[in-house]
Amino acid sequence: MIQSSTGIHSFEPSANDVAAIYDADIFFYHSRTLESWAASLDPSLQKSNVKVIEASQGMELDRVPGLEEVEAGPGIDEKTLYDPHTWLDPQKAAEEVQIIADQLSELDQEHKENYQKNAQSFKEKAQKLLQSYHPIFEKAKQKTFVTQHTAFSYLAKQFGLRQLGIAGISPEQEPSPRQLAEIEDFVNRYRVKTIFIESNASSKVAETLVKSTGVSLHTLDPLEADPQNDLSFLENIEQNLETLSKNME
Repeated sequence: MIQSSTGIHSFEPSANDVAAIYDADIFFYHSRTLESWAASLDPSLQKSNVKVIEASQGMELDRVPGLEEVEAGPGIDEKTLYDPHTWLDPQKAAEEVQIIADQLSELDQEHKENYQKNAQSFKEKAQKLLQSYHPIFEKAKQKTFVTQHTAFSYLAKQFGLRQLGIAGISPEQEPSPRQLAEIEDFVNRYRVKTIFIESNASSKVAETLVKSTGVSLHTLDPLEADPQNDLSFLENIEQNLETLSKNME
């Protein structure tokens, strides 16, 4: 597995990473929308024995807000019009796990039972998590939450919530005076009391937002970089759900 602490949007594989892919039997990646470098490997890999699989292929995706009417054509990859952040919804994550299990079962039929068993176990845990939090969000008086990074659309849809995103804030760079003015207007217009920022947002960004807007900040992790903990994938998702639900009561 290629790991990165920089985040999936800016990650580029090293020469050693690429060499490891060529030495592998199977290479899974989530989406060519996010991992464009991975998709570009395909032609080269045709000369090798590596099986390349886009794990989100075949999943039902939602259009990115604002791009609903845009049509794919020359120079426009249709998949770039769809939101790739499916892994933050437990149900969508379980769908992708099943796709991976099915692909592995086809390629390694001797261990098919194990792959399917593990996928079923993940699905049951994901459903249990959904069942735990659906009643909580149904009772929440506040149904809208504001994020620095609009990665949580599928999660919001799953629980009947609405995500509003503040465009233009990167986790590393301090907002410009113009951006701060736009953010203050956004906060006042929507009566925002909490902004959810990324786990890798710099302290300077956080301090600037608090000072300029007076809102409280909490972390929702888009899980686009290696989490700095020993929790499982679904435990990290549950941590997000707990943070979100407590701040929407």
